[in-house]
Amino acid sequence: MEHRVPGRPWDNNGPLTAAEQRFDELLRQGRSEVRRSDESVRTLDVHATNFAREREIRGDYLSRRLIDSLEEGGWRPFSKRSAQQLVIPIENAVITGQVDLRAAELPYLLEFVHCRFEHAPDLRQTRLAGLVLWHCRFPGINARNLSVTNDTVLRNCNSIGGIVDIADADLGGSLVLNDSELRNPGARAVYGDRLSVGGALLGIRLQVAGEIRIPGAKVGGNLTLSGGALRNRGRYALNGTGIQIGGSLRLDVDPLTRRPFTVAGKIFLPSAHISGDLRMRDAVLEPGVSPPRRGESKYDDPTSTLIADRSEVRGDVQLDQGFRSGGTIRMVSATVGGDLRMSGAQIDLGWLRSPRASVEEPLRAVHIDGTQVLGNLEATKVEFRGQFRMTDVRVGGSFQVNKAKLDGPRTDVLLASRVVVGSNLDARDADITGSMQLQGAQVGANLDLRSAYLTKPAWHRHRMAYKASLDLRAARIERDLVCAEGSRKFRAEGTVQLRRATIGRQLNFWGCVLGDGTSTTAINAFGVVTQELTLFPSEPPRGRVTLRQAQCELLADNAELWDATGGVDVEDFSYENFTTPFEIADHDRVEERLAWLRATTGGKYQPGPYDQLANVFRGNGNEEHAVTVLIEKQLRRYQAIAKATRPAFRWTVRLWSLLQRITVSYGYRPLRALAWLLLFGVVGTVWFSFHELVPINQDDHPVWNPLLYTVDQLVPIINLGHDGMWQARGHSQWITVLLIAAGWILATTVAAGISRGLRRER
Repeated sequence: MEHRVPGRPWDNNGPLTAAEQRFDELLRQGRSEVRRSDESVRTLDVHATNFAREREIRGDYLSRRLIDSLEEGGWRPFSKRSAQQLVIPIENAVITGQVDLRAAELPYLLEFVHCRFEHAPDLRQTRLAGLVLWHCRFPGINARNLSVTNDTVLRNCNSIGGIVDIADADLGGSLVLNDSELRNPGARAVYGDRLSVGGALLGIRLQVAGEIRIPGAKVGGNLTLSGGALRNRGRYALNGTGIQIGGSLRLDVDPLTRRPFTVAGKIFLPSAHISGDLRMRDAVLEPGVSPPRRGESKYDDPTSTLIADRSEVRGDVQLDQGFRSGGTIRMVSATVGGDLRMSGAQIDLGWLRSPRASVEEPLRAVHIDGTQVLGNLEATKVEFRGQFRMTDVRVGGSFQVNKAKLDGPRTDVLLASRVVVGSNLDARDADITGSMQLQGAQVGANLDLRSAYLTKPAWHRHRMAYKASLDLRAARIERDLVCAEGSRKFRAEGTVQLRRATIGRQLNFWGCVLGDGTSTTAINAFGVVTQELTLFPSEPPRGRVTLRQAQCELLADNAELWDATGGVDVEDFSYENFTTPFEIADHDRVEERLAWLRATTGGKYQPGPYDQLANVFRGNGNEEHAVTVLIEKQLRRYQAIAKATRPAFRWTVRLWSLLQRITVSYGYRPLRALAWLLLFGVVGTVWFSFHELVPINQDDHPVWNPLLYTVDQLVPIINLGHDGMWQARGHSQWITVLLIAAGWILATTVAAGISRGLRRER
């Protein structure tokens, strides 16, 4: 039996189909309890190409019927007195034509199950109690300014070749897109500018070919796309500029199927505000290649997979465990209220450019300049092919790069200038291929590079030389800097640059291998200030070791350090003591250290290192060791004077130096002068005992005394009257001259030694 309503616009379109009759019967029931469609009707295959006539519901009929149910009292199936918002189900139907409910206000929850829409439903400015589409197919939905009081569900749905347009929609409950597929390749699949969702936005296992565009959206709960797959290669896969999320943004593994979240395209989240966590654990991101845009800055990252500049995440950012990315992770000037976790992540940009081209224009694996991380930055066991750029970053807790593999040969693979770390910065057992740039870094506790390998330092194309493997110029480390042996030796092929660095407690280079010969300097510690300096390389550094103007309280070193191929520069290097103190009987150790100083000066006279070493010995009460050092200093001084003297007079300087060294040790051992005086006195007395002199005046009848005559000649400040009473001739005359000269020299030396001793006492 056909059901017709006279005077209706569809009267001339033929009889009602079976599906329309079922819908009409539902409306005529007028029951507060909704009755489902006949269970005998088979489930509709929404993807089929041919459908039976009885499956069809005309879109204009459906629209008019819903609207008229409210306008005409005789047709009103539901009483306004009922507080319950009723469900109107449409099941297993093919809806032809367009469903036009624009600006309609329906106090129903419309539920479409196993329905196929031939045209995109028009729900612009529509007000509904709820909207549910299960296992439906449609060519997009036009729902701008849609207002829904409860949940909006598009579950297990397929949108093929159209846009789900929900811009400016106000959804009071949650928006559920679980297990749906939205396909509009190369264009927008979801257009949701300024979308407002009172609850959560769920797209678990959602598959999208095209762009999800939701800039300015507000989501009261979580935005979850766990297990989803977004495909818009080379373009924005998810555009969430300025999005505000009251919960967490979850782009991780689906807990049901264990399928990870995957993206081919960009996740664009600048200026986003996320009250919870940003979870991308085990996610797989592929950028695709997009052509450069006009006016694009060289500081941009065109091959990015995640862009979250100026974003604020109050919880953790989880890019860890099985996280994979083929493009740059960019979070410039962002704020992370918890931890930034990247442990176990792999980011590979090696596919985009050859290693040679990367030297000229480095690729960035991670770019987080100016970001603040209030918790910890965890990058343990990461594998990055590309630059880890984090200049001016502030980390409230610790920064962990233990067992990391950073691969950027001949580039600045870790660029962290002026980084501020509240606690430890650890890179133990790390393999760093490239340079670590940490100029001006501030570390609140330890900087631990134990067992790290730093190879293939960056190339400076302007200076045409290699940069430092580790650059800590002007850095401040409150406790220890450890570049020591652990599970393996610490190795740095390029320079370890520590110029003007300040280390609060210990600078430790124990069991390290420094330099590979390509750089002239192995360690540059010019102006370093620390309490304890340990320089114990396992083999001689291949390059120069610069300790000029460095300061420490305790020094520990070994012979390998002083065998550095480029020598050791210790001019103005000051230290107060040795870690292993010198005993009074350690003459061999003193001679060994003097040999180190001789070897490192390169024949130049440098008094500073000798004065410093002597001051250390003197401060420990080892005056004899200090004298030994100062004697060595004077020997080097006279050697330098001889080199600067004209060749014809050099022998005189050397002779004078030899005489002083033999006689009184340059005045530092005045007692030796007394011994020489006694020796000359004995020799003179013996000589004159056998060679009696002739008196000058025979009438005075002087009494000859060889001892008194010798003493009178030898001691210039004492006159016993014998020097003017006797006349020396022949050999005795020259012996007298020798005694007078030796007396003056030795007396002057004794006086100088006594005055030095008095000055030291003062």
